[in-house]
Order: sequence, then structure tokens, then C-alpha cells
Amino acid sequence: RCRPSPATLRQDFRPRAGQHTEHVMAKLTWEIINHTQADLDITQYVRSVNYTVGRPSPLATYSGNIASLTITNSNNEVAYAAINDEIYFNAQGNSSNLSVFVGTVTSRNYQDEPGNGNNSTATILLNDVILQAGMANLVSQSLTDPTDQITEIGFVLQPQFNLASPYGNDVNMSVGTFTVNANQRVGEIIAGDRGIVHNFGIETEYIPPSEFTVELLDNGIPSIGRTTSATQIAYQSISRIEAASNSLFFTQATITGSAATETSNAENILTYGIRTFTATTAQSQLVGQTAQWYANAFSDPTAETLQISFTDVAQDFAALSDFLEHGLFATQFFEVSYTPPGGVSTTGYYWPEQITVNATTSQTTIDMVMTPQTYYANFILDDAIFGVLDTDRLGV
Repeated sequence: RCRPSPATLRQDFRPRAGQHTEHVMAKLTWEIINHTQADLDITQYVRSVNYTVGRPSPLATYSGNIASLTITNSNNEVAYAAINDEIYFNAQGNSSNLSVFVGTVTSRNYQDEPGNGNNSTATILLNDVILQAGMANLVSQSLTDPTDQITEIGFVLQPQFNLASPYGNDVNMSVGTFTVNANQRVGEIIAGDRGIVHNFGIETEYIPPSEFTVELLDNGIPSIGRTTSATQIAYQSISRIEAASNSLFFTQATITGSAATETSNAENILTYGIRTFTATTAQSQLVGQTAQWYANAFSDPTAETLQISFTDVAQDFAALSDFLEHGLFATQFFEVSYTPPGGVSTTGYYWPEQITVNATTSQTTIDMVMTPQTYYANFILDDAIFGVLDTDRLGV
């Protein structure tokens, strides 16, 4: 098939030919590419885009997400997104296009208009990389690498399993022969290692705690606050949810590793009573330290998760473009500032635990669940952001 001419692209999704971005309002420009069909550009047919990355909570497993495209289907345009096709979602700020999401088409639903069908549409549903990987299973498969087992699983289950692990895992994992769902095993590895899965273009990567500062913290990225500027994204709504009402408050943790089960209590268990967190991990060592870490990292009932929402058209274009690079393309920790009613200005580092993007021809809305970096702090003496210097809370 011939690729659609740039002149025919939807003008609301991309600037008109010759129109310089510095002369238009802040707005992300979207491009939808069918990689399977020779990188066919199908943007002209797209009416809206919706996708989510991440997980709803720092204690949830990374189980994957479903994305959707609504496209015009007045002349069987749905053929440009066939079942099992790989679709790239690209976005542009003031630089080149960046691929921020890749999904595999799993189903198509039709909204047929009576008569000539000119206003007919189709909704295309896609699995992300993690959800697609969860369809694969280890069957009596030998795993022998205790320090980089996610990569080993990837070698075994390619091409369906595409979760990258460039640094391996910090805590040794058990080895042996396994018959288990791929995502279940990966979830047990992450629960024991306590790292983060983040978006990195069309790649999805696991980053262990030892590499947080190098890979997930960039002082050049925009902050998030109440007002907009060239260096700050302005939220348009913010909600604060305390840990005690968000299933993130515990005073005791029981962790089951491959060869041991350990229970640890937080110091405030006498104040708040027993609130137990339990998890099964793949780790072969340091199970007691992991239990101690969970019990203490989630022991503050007043720790706040933030729910933040903003639109692209309300931002400064420089900050929006930087957010595209460091929020949607290669996700990083953000410094967030807010002032509670009747309170004082509060600033801290937060991880975008879950990002939902809804793009239409008029604007892009971004919703984020952001968890405080204290949920990811470890005993790293030379790290001002992720270090835990109190030996009572050292974890590992």
C-alpha cells in the first residue's frame, strides 16, 4: 500500500505544511504508524488515541495495559490495523517524533453508520508489551542466571516476551526448572528486587534500585507545579490520597522467598497495630531484609500518593516538549510542588506510577498516579535522593 500523502493528514493532529511550531499553541503532534505494514502512516484516519503505561500502585504487579484507537471506517480503513499488527504511537513536541508506545492489535469493534456509512468508525484494541508477554508461559524451562533472570526469560520466550533488563537484578534470584506464566515469574523477581519498569520509547525496561539515580533521575527535566513556565508543567487538577486509605500502609511484612519465609515489624506496630503485607518473591537471598524494607517503606499512614491531570494546550511549549521526552518517551522521577489548603508549600520527588494519555484532535489529556520516592528508597549511602541513612529502616 502507498503511504498517505502528508498533505492529506488530519490538520488537527499535525501542524499544516509550512506552519512552524513556535507560532502555534503548545500541543503535542501525534503520528500513528503500522510497523507491521511497512511502517504505514495511518494518522489521517485516527480520531482519538488512548493508552496507559505503568501500574496503579507501587505494590501492584506489572500486568500490562490495553490501548485503543478510534479510526474512521467509512471505506474499510480498518484493514490498516489488522489483527496482530504492531502499531507505534509517536508524538512530537519541538523536536523529532518520539515513539512513546507500541501495541499489538488484538481486536476490532465496529460502529457502523446507517445509510452511506460516511461517519462509521472502528475501535482498535491493542495489548502493550507486558500484557502481550503475559500470554507466554515457561513450560519445564530451566533458568540458570540468578543475576539477570528477566533477560534470560526474554531469550527463552522471544519474540513474544520483549521486556528489557539492561542492568539485571540487584538481589539474586532462585534458579531451577519452572512451569509458570512469564509475567508471574517476572512479578516475583521484581517484588524481591524492588525495582521499576519504565517506558523507554518502544522498549519497556526493568531498572533495579542500584541504577535509579543514573537511569531515572535527570535534573534537566521540568518540574510539576501550579503554574506553567518553560521549566514547569502546570497541573490542572490534583488529588492527594493518604496511604491509610490507599492500601499502602502496613506495619508488618511477610515475604516468602524460594527457600525461606520471613516476617518483619515496623517500629510503629505498637501504635497502629498489625497491618500485614504479604508477597511471594523469586529471591534466593536477603529475604529478611526484603521483609524489613516492605514493613518500613510503607509504615507512614500519612504518606501521600498524588493524582495529577493536565492538558497539552495549557502548557508552555518548552516544558511540554521536555515532558514528552522525560515523561512519555523515557519516564523519569519528577519534582512536584503543591500547597495543601491551609498548609505550606510542599516539594518532593515522585514516580509516575501510572500514566494515561487521551489524545483527540483538539488536545491531549495526561493523567498520572504519582507515588513518593520514599516508596523506592534503599540503603544507598552516597545517594541524596534514594538513600535511607536510618539503620532502623535500612532495608537492603
